[in-house]
Order: sequence, then structure tokens, then C-alpha cells
Amino acid sequence: MSTSRTVDVAIVGGGVIGSATTLYLSMRGFSCKLFEQREFGWGASGATAGVVGPLWHVPHTHEAAMALGLSSLREFPRLNEALADTGVSTGFRQSGILNIARTEADAQTLREGLTWQGELGLGVCWVDGEEVSELEQHVAPGALGGVYSPREGFVHGLSFVRAMVSAAATVYGARLAEGVEVGGLITEGGRVVGVQSSEGRLYADHVVLAAGPWSGLAGRWLPQALPVRPAKGQRLLLRKPGFMPSMPVRDYGRYVMPQPDGSILVAATRHEGEFDNRVSADAVGELLADAGRAFPLLRDAEFAGAIARVRPASPDGLPIIGPVPGWEGLILASGHDSAGVMLAPGTAQLVTDYLVSGDAAPLGPFGLSRFDTDGAKGRPPRS
Repeated sequence: MSTSRTVDVAIVGGGVIGSATTLYLSMRGFSCKLFEQREFGWGASGATAGVVGPLWHVPHTHEAAMALGLSSLREFPRLNEALADTGVSTGFRQSGILNIARTEADAQTLREGLTWQGELGLGVCWVDGEEVSELEQHVAPGALGGVYSPREGFVHGLSFVRAMVSAAATVYGARLAEGVEVGGLITEGGRVVGVQSSEGRLYADHVVLAAGPWSGLAGRWLPQALPVRPAKGQRLLLRKPGFMPSMPVRDYGRYVMPQPDGSILVAATRHEGEFDNRVSADAVGELLADAGRAFPLLRDAEFAGAIARVRPASPDGLPIIGPVPGWEGLILASGHDSAGVMLAPGTAQLVTDYLVSGDAAPLGPFGLSRFDTDGAKGRPPRS
């Protein structure tokens, strides 16, 4: 085991949150090292549907969460353009998102959402059944209508991670540790001063824990578990020559959406508390059935594969971003659940602003103090 030189920030977890944080910190002049136990983007970030739709996946009644979602949405086009200069495409498309209503209850729910979505100046609008068919001509008939959100879209999760990692390293000098497992924290008194990895020790002024569902493992980082739990999701890929939806279409509770390689992604299931990557036959059956109901011509599509990965969920459904009470130098950025990709730019900006200014107030709504837990108050073992 060797002792590595000091960096400003060590980031644990090479998914979309860790990769974005590394990029944004590096752009602001911090020396960083990003650790990933397997390949960058291997986990939920690489298997995500990649929907960039905060209007549908972030609670609008939580002011700070919606602000985070909207700031990320505004950042995607700019970030996509900047990363294109590295020669690695993120696959981002501002294609719009179509949510379809099949029942009167669906229609009422979507119309109620328009009461606040319409005030955002993003062009969100109601479309009737005929207009639904004009937007997506192969969608199953009988739609009562839907809501079209033209400023949202999607990104290819794995490409997004790789583009950010590439830019962080080649343009801004970040150090990368792919295939390197971090087994614990290095502490001195009440301060976290680095990480212990399979490469050895790395000392850092700050450690950002962005290890997805592994962030909540009891005893791995702190004596008691941080409030991050696993939530498994499964999705599949289909191929249908001559057909491709033009945007993410949400129908029957599933997304059917295009992919850069010409396949069609159908997502996703949810399995609370499951921490494995097994693809189950019943989940595949559910996704196939719903895809066929939304787009009948997909009933004889070629099955191109399925994947299961585990998302990091929090007790209240909101991300956990900010310093860990009692442990100076340790910042948690996890618990984003299925909104990790769409909230990544905003999350990275919040962490970066905090480390630049030292002002934790903007992180307050996402902090650990909102939970009644002792998990953030214990002392990690000295190492």
C-alpha cells in the first residue's frame, strides 16, 4: 500500500453525481481524484432511461428541489455543447417529453399539473387526442390527450458520464481511479482527511461521498448507516426497423424512448429494498406488455436485452446533499433515486459553490439534519 499525495477533493463513486461533481470542481480549479470500484457509469447511471424531465420527477411543492431541477434543466444544453468539444457525445437531446392520458383520472392529474407548469415559461401545454397522434403517429389510438413539455428531453446516461469524466481529466486535470475500491475513510479526530483505497491512502481536504446505494452501507463509512436505501430498477431494449419514437413518451406508466444506437428503451420497474442486478422474467413481461399497449407495433419487436441496476433512495424521496454533521471535511451527495441524471448538473454546482464559499445555507433543504437519525452523528473507525 502506498500513500498518495494530497488533493483538494477526493470523490467516491463514478456514477453521474460523482462524475459531474468532479467535472464542476475541476473547472473551478480544485485538484480532484475520482474513485470508481468498477467502470465509470457502471451502476444505475449507465442503465438509466436518461429522462431529463424534472417537471415530472421532482416535487414542485418543494421549492428548493424544484429550483434544483430547473437549474439542471437549463444547464444541460450548455453543458452538452461544452462537452462536445472533448469529442465525446453525451447523447443529450432537447426533444420534448409527451405524457399521455388514457383515462379521465389521468387527464385530470395532468391538467392539475398544468396549473403550475404553465407558469414556468417553458411552453408546457395540453394536447388533445388528435395532437397526440400528430406528435407520435404510431401511438395506440384512444388517447384522451396529454401534456407536451418541449424544453425537456433525454440523455444517454453512460455517454453522459464518460463525457464528463473525459473532460474532467483531459481538459481540467482531474485524476481518475477506475477499478479502484474505496474501503473507508481516513480520520483525524472529528475530521475526515482522506480515503483508504485498494491503491493505498489518499489524503484530501474534502471527501465527497457519491457512492449511490453503497453510500448507505452500515459501518462502511460511519458506524451506523446513512439514510440511503437501495431501490432496484429494470429496463429493456427493443429493436423495430422503420420505427423510432421522436421523444420520451410516457404511457401506461412507462417510458418508451429512442436511443442513439437505434434501439428503443422501455423503462422502468421499481423494487424497494432489493440490492442485486438480476433481471427478472416478470419485470421483462410487464415492460413488454406496457410497451405493446403504448405502441402496438412493438408487440413483434426484436428483444435486444435487459438490465437491472440499483438506485439510491432517501426516506423522503429527495436527494441528500451537504456536509455530514460531526464530520468536518465529509460531504454526502446521494439519495437522488431515479432523478440522478436530471439533477446531476445542479447537484454538482451546489457542492462546488459550497466548497468555494464555505456557505452551507443553500444546502440546508437537502441536508442530513432533516432526518431523525444518529447515522450522521457517530464516529467512523480510525484508520
